[in-house]
Parts: sequence; C-alpha cells; structure tokens
Amino acid sequence: MTHDLVVRNGRAVLPGAGLCAADIAVADGRIAAVTAPGAAGSAQDELDADGLVVLPGLVDPHVHFGLGHPDDWATESRAAAQGGVTTVLNYVQSSSPYTEAEPAERALAASTSVIDWATHPIVMSEEHLRELPDLVREHDVHSFKYFANFKGDEGAYMGVEGTDTGFFFALCRAVAAFPDVVLAVHPENIETIWRILPEVKATGAEGLPAWNAARPDFVEAHDIFTALLFAHRTGCRIYIPHLTNREGLEVIRRHTADGWRAHVETCPHYLTHTAESDVGSLGKVNPPLRTQDDVDALWEGLADGSIQTVGSDHNSRPRAKKEGSIWTASAGFPGVNTLLPVMLGEGHHRRGLPLERIAELTATNPARIFGLHPTKGSIVPGADADLVLVDLDREETVDASRSESRSDFSIYEGRRLRGWPVATLRRGAVIARDGEVLAEPGTGRHVRRVPAGAAAPALEPSR
Repeated sequence: MTHDLVVRNGRAVLPGAGLCAADIAVADGRIAAVTAPGAAGSAQDELDADGLVVLPGLVDPHVHFGLGHPDDWATESRAAAQGGVTTVLNYVQSSSPYTEAEPAERALAASTSVIDWATHPIVMSEEHLRELPDLVREHDVHSFKYFANFKGDEGAYMGVEGTDTGFFFALCRAVAAFPDVVLAVHPENIETIWRILPEVKATGAEGLPAWNAARPDFVEAHDIFTALLFAHRTGCRIYIPHLTNREGLEVIRRHTADGWRAHVETCPHYLTHTAESDVGSLGKVNPPLRTQDDVDALWEGLADGSIQTVGSDHNSRPRAKKEGSIWTASAGFPGVNTLLPVMLGEGHHRRGLPLERIAELTATNPARIFGLHPTKGSIVPGADADLVLVDLDREETVDASRSESRSDFSIYEGRRLRGWPVATLRRGAVIARDGEVLAEPGTGRHVRRVPAGAAAPALEPSR
C-alpha cells in the first residue's frame, strides 16, 4: 500500500509503550499504521524525523479566543500551530442564547482557524441553564463553564450576569443529567475577596504580591471544595481549571481519596512564576500567581497524577491593557505558543517529567476528558494524524515578536527554554515548520465529541 505520508526515523511517544523508534504512516488525514523503522512501506511524501521526538499534537483544553479581540481565531490559531497545538477547546462567552451564539462561533472558527477546535459555552444566566439540554442533544456541546466568582456585578466588565451558589447547584444538576458532559468551574469565593481586597488595597500595597494577598489561596480552595461537594451530591462531572496552590491540591487529594471525583488542570504560568516574579502587572491573572511552595506542589501533582491536564489559559490581551497599577491592569496573557516549550524545558529537562507523562498531560488526557479521544490526543492507528516533531536539545530565547499572536508580549520574554517544536502536523498536513505557519485560514475543523463509553480507558498517570 502507498500511503499519503510517512514520518520516518523518529522516536515516537506511544501510549502504553513510551518512547519508541517508529515510522508513522498517514492516509486520508489519519494514522494508518505505526511500525518499526523502515516497515511502513512506500508513500507519496516523506518527512524525516531523524534525531527528533514525535509527540501527539497538543490538545489545549483552555483558551479564550475572542476575549482579547474579535478576530482571535485568525491570529491565535496560528500562534497555537507554532507551538505544536493542533486542537483547542475555546471558552465561548455570550449574553445571547448559545443556540444562536454557538453556530456563529463555529462559523467564525471555520472561516479562519488553521487548527481544529471544540468549545465550552460559559453558562451565565437562567436562559443559558434552560437551553443546556438542547445544546447537548442538538448542537454537540459536551462541556460548559461556570464562573463561581462572578456574583453581583463582579463579571459586568465581561458582560457576565451575576449568579449565586444556588444557580451553581442547579447547573450541576442539569449537567449531571448527561453523563458524558463536563462542567469546568472557575473556583474563587468572591464574597471573601470583596472583604479582603479593599483591606489590602488600603495599605498602599502594589504589584503581584498585593494581587495574591487580595485573592488568597484559601478562597480558591473554598470553592474547589464546593465544586467537589456539588459534583459528589449530583453526579456532575467536574473539571477544575487553572489550579494554583498546594492548599487547593490537598483539598482535591483528600476528597478524591474518599471517592469524590474531579478532573484537574493547571497552567504553565503557575508552574514557572510566582507573585515575586519580575514581570510586573504583565503577570496579573485570576487566580493569581502564588508562591514557590505552590509551584513545587503543582509539579508534584503533575507527577503523581493528582493533576491530569495542563492548559494555557491563553488570552490575546495587548500590553497596553496590562500596564499601570495592579488594581487597574487587565487580567490574563498569551501562552498557547509557549505551552509545549515550557513543559519540555521546565518539566522534562529541569524536573525530570517523562515525555510520556507530558504527552498525557497536554494531549491524551484533555482529549479523553472532553470526548475527543480516540480521534485526538494519541499516536494510534485510526486517530487523526496530529503530530508535533520536537528537537529536545534545541534552545531558544522566548521572543514575543516572533509569535503570530495578536498579543505583543510574553511573561516568558527573554527566558531561554530547551526543547522546541520543529514541525506541526494537523491531520497529516504540515501546518507549521520552524516557527513559520504554512496552513491556509479556514482549514481547521470542528471536532465532534465521542461518548465516554466509546473513549479510551480511565486516566492513569505514568509511573
């Protein structure tokens, strides 16, 4: 048989086998075979991966395309391709019904994105709650988000209607009616922050330490517990995004040991930066950057399986909106293009995290949790041929001017990282090579979800 493409001579990270010398054959955009070197047969095209590691294309479960700029799909999908990300799950925010907003979001992505995608609508109103069953049954939506911190007028700047804890419980019950659906919950107890923040601000404190003090770790841990409790009581599948601290991690460990269930994510910036990092208000984010002890705890959680995914929380916020006082600067920053280099440089080379664990955290596990596996997330026959070829020894200094992102800064600016993508393949097509994006706008596709019963076995950490 003649294949469309064979990726030859690489060392591929394969599920259950780890790093193996292998050739990968591609036909009709899917992986046709994974063979011993030289055994894949002939192909119309070949890609030499000699000296390189082949990872599954990254599945970033946490991006905010459209929050920084209406044209984010055009620019931020290109930045993702540069960084080895071939699929994103985008948080969609709308005050109108999602039965209208979701098709509009897909049409926008279909016309401009160079990578594949799925979405998580943000449930913000009683109307959104009422339409949830229709979104699941008729629109192939299988994950949602709730901002536990957007109560009162806290989310008014984003057009988010204030809710309450009773609404959150009702949402958990609604999601629990669909066993394959996942609810991501931003956990920060805003009522406590409302009391603490003015006190911190009144002292004249500034900078990232002040932001951390105003939104302390225990308010995050508090709402993590609430999410876990509601999930346990209702049967809702809960996903905790952007875990930042040891206390929250201990709450998760304590209750999952008792049989409570949750999927847990952290982000690269919580693994590399603290409130003492010299990035000023560029590092403002919610929840805040914490302490070195929290950084170390999160790495421990990644290694032992307590944390299952790493997402970028990418936002194309421009530098101009980040400048000035910590109290007025906008929260959020870009990160989709540096997710993999950070995990390789800081995780693999510095912390000794195995490559197979990095593949699980950045591709396999998010694909499984959100119903994209086995189409996405693993190098196995039948899966989409989403691959990233990595030079583990390549060292580069992060330079925001080289990113395709609309954002004009990086909190990693000037940091030297070891381990970089050389080529990114989406469904067998090379969409980026050596930082140059080759794909045409609109070549990305919406990924249909796979019911949990048809997906791969339960998540297991590498040992």
